[in-house]
Amino acid sequence: MEQTATAKRERVQPRRVDKENTAAQQGKVGLALSGGGFRASLFHVGVLARLAEVGLLRRVEVISTVSGGSIVGALYYLHVKELLESKPDHDVTDEDYLKVVAAVEEGLLYGVQQNLRMRTFASLSKNWKMRRPDYTRSHRMGELYHRYFYRHVYRGGAREAVPMRELKIIPAGEANDFHPRRDNARRFAKVPILLINATSLNTGRNWRFEATQMGEPPRLSRQAVEVDKLPRLVRAPGYDDLPDHLRDMPLGTAVAASTAVPGLFHPLAISDMYPGRRIELVDGGVHDNQGVQGLLDEECEHLIISDASGPMDEDPNPGTSAAMVLLRTNSVMMNRLREEQLFGITAGARARSVALIHLQQGLPVEQTQWIGAETSPPAPAAPPGPKSRIDARVQRLLARVRTDLDSFTEVEAFSLMYLGYDLTRQALQRTPSVTQFARRGQRSDWRFLAVRPWMERPTPEYLKQLEVARGTVFKAIRLVPWLAPALAGLAVAAAAALVAFGWDWLVRPRALQLTWAWWQLGVVGAALLSLPWTGRILVWRRTLGWARRPLSWMYRLLFQAVLPIGAALFIRLYLVTVDPLFLRQGRLDRLTPPPEEEPARTRRAWWGRLGRRRRRPGKMAG
Repeated sequence: MEQTATAKRERVQPRRVDKENTAAQQGKVGLALSGGGFRASLFHVGVLARLAEVGLLRRVEVISTVSGGSIVGALYYLHVKELLESKPDHDVTDEDYLKVVAAVEEGLLYGVQQNLRMRTFASLSKNWKMRRPDYTRSHRMGELYHRYFYRHVYRGGAREAVPMRELKIIPAGEANDFHPRRDNARRFAKVPILLINATSLNTGRNWRFEATQMGEPPRLSRQAVEVDKLPRLVRAPGYDDLPDHLRDMPLGTAVAASTAVPGLFHPLAISDMYPGRRIELVDGGVHDNQGVQGLLDEECEHLIISDASGPMDEDPNPGTSAAMVLLRTNSVMMNRLREEQLFGITAGARARSVALIHLQQGLPVEQTQWIGAETSPPAPAAPPGPKSRIDARVQRLLARVRTDLDSFTEVEAFSLMYLGYDLTRQALQRTPSVTQFARRGQRSDWRFLAVRPWMERPTPEYLKQLEVARGTVFKAIRLVPWLAPALAGLAVAAAAALVAFGWDWLVRPRALQLTWAWWQLGVVGAALLSLPWTGRILVWRRTLGWARRPLSWMYRLLFQAVLPIGAALFIRLYLVTVDPLFLRQGRLDRLTPPPEEEPARTRRAWWGRLGRRRRRPGKMAG
């Protein structure tokens, strides 16, 4: 009987491969996961879930990620690596990809509820280590990514970092020289190529981390050669060709470089790779926040773009101060860059088909009439395509959820996941050229589907949760009713303690008061004299040169030891007190269920009965 089953498989397998070869001739499928912090990561999980249901994930050959998309993209890639290296091609099923996305959803939700933004300050030893120029807050974030996202997937929970060069996938049953660019055409379950995108401050170009190499991808187009005249940093063929300290570049560090938002995180430095240059990397969204260029470089012809970048809001009365104008013009430039990128792709000039999924997809565009207009305001223009049952208020609020790396509640996370899931369903219905690779899949029992009733019939309590999700500070105070009075009471108690301390100081003997005053004056004077410019103004620099060294040590002790230790203790207290309260208040089971929607059929029957009751007396009287 086993021989009969084997023979049957041998008869079926060639026909299956021929079908896939026919699809392969129609072009490569690429998936782009945009930036946008944890908001984007959670949104992309819903996109992956829908793609897995229709069998499209196994067709994806390139995954280009930016910032928040890099966090979830790397996690998904590790799970796919484990799947493809453990099962032969003909044994991989759609059910396996559903399990992969379910594991990604569970692992990502665990990580985003650890408040990684504040944990970068919570370690005393790491704060002390940051006094060194080769270790910054971005390096610490890379270690946290590994600890809370990737460690439990790689090698059964290895404590050491995941080297980029060990991410190359050698599928089960394939030779060691397997390469997806060359050998994917004959496979049913494609081996994806992961592209983690960052931005180089040195040249302003894209910096790309791959399993085989890292660096600036070559720009060989005629237009690029003609316009871009900056020096080019040649990319090494592989990690083995790099200096020893760069050969084991960790995955967490690559993702940290892709998520290093300028102004919030220190640029991630790569030293001693090029002569006379220190590479400084920041968020990949500075160069291409949608990650589309990576798909085009890999010659993908069918693009699936998951865009969770934040939309620019209208400002009825923009500020005119220098800071406000600079911030607003930066938003205008980034929004224009996004439009040009997506307009050029969706026009079909460089791709045969594009499925675009974005946060405001399907929302009508409001129109404002000029003052004195005689005509009535035009109705909001609704875009064509399938409609969503998600309430428009909910979608608009979710489009403005913070792009942060702090804790996200279950309500916030599930809402973003379901939004990505539902919008992907609509986008695929509008793009039949992409769905030619899909099959009619069955709907899976995703955990985030539990939030659907609130998204279709939102309650005031649920809308408040989404309103709070827009902010970056004081979220717990707005959600937990008794937290604000408690903090106010602590502040009053602290003020009373200070007053009591001050009164105790006033009643001290005069000698102690004078001693304390002279000591304070000495500290202030020493601090002023330690500044580089003070010595030139007040006294001769040579005379006070002997005092500069101990005073500099005092400054280092204050800013590199005392303040980091105090910040670490405060953050640890916050993580065990306030943060759990915030996450508990945002649990889905604490929400009041929305009212049940009465079926339309029942309403018509009720009104019909009411009408019949009203007509019966007339008929009887006649």
